Amino acid sequence: METLIDKSPAPEIAEPLHKLSIIEALLSAFHEQNILYCHWKSNENLSASMLGDTDLDILFDTSQKDKVLFLLKELDFRKFSSLDQKQYKDIEDYIGFDSPSGKVVHVHAHFRLTMGENYLKGYQLTFEDQILQTRVFNSFHGIYHSHPAFELILLYFREALKLRTRDLFLIYLFNKTSYTGRLLQEYKWLKANATQAQVVAMLQGIVSNYYPILNLILHGTNRKDLFQLSRLVRAEFRNNKLYSPVSALFSRWYREVMVRTLGKLPKLLDRPMVSRRINPRGGLTVAFLGADGSGKSTVTANLRKTFQQKLDVYSIYFGRGDGTASWARTVLSKLKKAVVPARKKTGKVQKTDPAGLQKEGFLANLYRCVEALLVAQEKKTNLRRMQEAKQMGMLVICDRFPQNQIKGFNDGPLLHHLVTSGNLLFRAMARYEANLYASVKSHSPDLIFKLIADAQVVEARKPGDVSLPKLEAKIAGIKELRFGKNSQVITIDAAQPLSQVLTTVKQEIWKAYA
Repeated sequence: METLIDKSPAPEIAEPLHKLSIIEALLSAFHEQNILYCHWKSNENLSASMLGDTDLDILFDTSQKDKVLFLLKELDFRKFSSLDQKQYKDIEDYIGFDSPSGKVVHVHAHFRLTMGENYLKGYQLTFEDQILQTRVFNSFHGIYHSHPAFELILLYFREALKLRTRDLFLIYLFNKTSYTGRLLQEYKWLKANATQAQVVAMLQGIVSNYYPILNLILHGTNRKDLFQLSRLVRAEFRNNKLYSPVSALFSRWYREVMVRTLGKLPKLLDRPMVSRRINPRGGLTVAFLGADGSGKSTVTANLRKTFQQKLDVYSIYFGRGDGTASWARTVLSKLKKAVVPARKKTGKVQKTDPAGLQKEGFLANLYRCVEALLVAQEKKTNLRRMQEAKQMGMLVICDRFPQNQIKGFNDGPLLHHLVTSGNLLFRAMARYEANLYASVKSHSPDLIFKLIADAQVVEARKPGDVSLPKLEAKIAGIKELRFGKNSQVITIDAAQPLSQVLTTVKQEIWKAYA
């Protein structure tokens, strides 16, 4: 390892570790522009960071903040806003997208050393300059990181300042605290890469009463030692608090309650709620259209997995699947099963009268009409939630999307043939459904992907589900669908390999998610 002096020329990297192209470009820009930075924690796991599997926690010289933010923007990193209760002073979130790998890269940009209790981070330490001046260039990863001795000190300081009153109480009374295997692994790695002399020299430069703190750091990870270290560190940095004791207590409680609650409510209520990060410039709605077998579900599932690691994603299924049925439609279905005896499939096609009703009696046709209205109402509810999520700044991913152009299939109205029915009730229900679908025009998604492939290809993926002529009609209908002028429609060959489809889709989403 080699310690470099600030403002030294950009280093040449011999046989660098493979890293994501966007990270390679980011680090090269920092070096070329003489940005004073270092990856300041979790350096034992740098390989994962270089591949975008973990966050990049980078400490910058605060005097270069404007220059850093300009470079991030130039490299297509975009500022995202965390949940209010997860925002901390002088820490900013920048998200980038690496097209070749399809990975989302998260840069935690630290312009001060803000740390402390979970949900608060109530201390701001003042020795960033010392960390940056002693940074080490890792030629294998091609990145500057904090000196292992400094990182070891920071590891202890971070854990000590994280302790809340409840944690200190548990340690004092029950000798109880929890250490993750990850933390112990990091501690052992740092101890192996830092000498005692280095720890002493760096500790002397940042605290006045260094000797008792040094003894506790070198002693190990004993629970009660951490309790004593917490008292010493808090005393040492008592002038670096961001909150008064009372304000800190209530702010932390409020933040914790809100974060924990908002983390669970979306699933319980099935409503869009911010719990991670949003785009402060506005949300984005994306819809996928295609016949069964075109890959809609696979693509949307992959997108959720990719983006919801860092961003707030709200998923909507606009189909008629039982798993997404409203409580009213679920009750209707169960009522039918309880009342109507199971019938064996004969393979015969049901005859219909001139009005389009199947000749199975009034109740059977009434059931179909009621079910169709409930499906239409579900779509209308989902359209409203889609707009709510967009207004919150979320990424909204829609599997299918309702339309009012093709009647009878492709998520269009199902009762259109009854508008002129001789039966007053059925005619009224058809008109009510038409009104529900009419609202679709004003809710077009921002980005619409049509996944198109030959009917034979689609049928081969899901043989027997739908007849070939019906598939051909569905595909032809999707090709003809038109949307509002504010919607961008992109047609993709769904017969391509899935990886190629996903790459195209993610690139287009990132371009639209400005």
